[in-house]
Amino acid sequence: MSQPIDPSFRPGWAWLIVWALLGVVLFVGLHLWQTNDPVAEAAGRGVQEIERRLTELAPEELRSPASRLAAFFTDKFVRPQAEVARIVTSGWGLIFGVIIPVSMTLLGALLSHAVLSVTGGASGGWRETLRVFAFNRIIAEVLSLALVMAVIGVDWGLALKFVLLFFGLPLIRIGVSVHLTVALCEAHRLGVTRVLLLGVPGMLMGGAMTALLALIPAAWFWLHCALAALLAP
Repeated sequence: MSQPIDPSFRPGWAWLIVWALLGVVLFVGLHLWQTNDPVAEAAGRGVQEIERRLTELAPEELRSPASRLAAFFTDKFVRPQAEVARIVTSGWGLIFGVIIPVSMTLLGALLSHAVLSVTGGASGGWRETLRVFAFNRIIAEVLSLALVMAVIGVDWGLALKFVLLFFGLPLIRIGVSVHLTVALCEAHRLGVTRVLLLGVPGMLMGGAMTALLALIPAAWFWLHCALAALLAP
């Protein structure tokens, strides 16, 4: 383990800067959720398909008024439902892309700091605990975003994309759980006893929980890739 940095030499506002950077990263992640939304994409494609089908049913000489009638029908009855689907799935992106990560980071930091304080103290203080958790979340989200954007952007088969998303995202979460444990030990100078009794079980439980949650974005972005492949010309 590397030599710990004395928290007294770290500026008091360092934790605030890290949390601000976390906000930027989560905003980018939310944008990725919303711009690669398989439900909204399917709904929009369905609206276009309905308009095309209704237009094709009309005789050749009535195609123009039929097209306008089809557009009126979809705007009046179909498109509002597609818009509702888009709003609902945007809410999913907000929940799983922002609310859950922030909640887990805050609750994890508060609970960990309370346990450390009770079992022997946290020499780095509460700001250092918050900084460690926020920085760890930044690492997790940046690595996950990089993997997702690579999988979406490269023309690979769906099977390979499935493997990369459903195994890569959970493995990232497990890896950053190890990093979190090491960072907390360095920040608060935890002894061997607390590392073994608190750090190792916490690392195992945290890694398992976040790995399971990572399957949700894996499914979301794989469905986007599958839909894009299905609708490709």
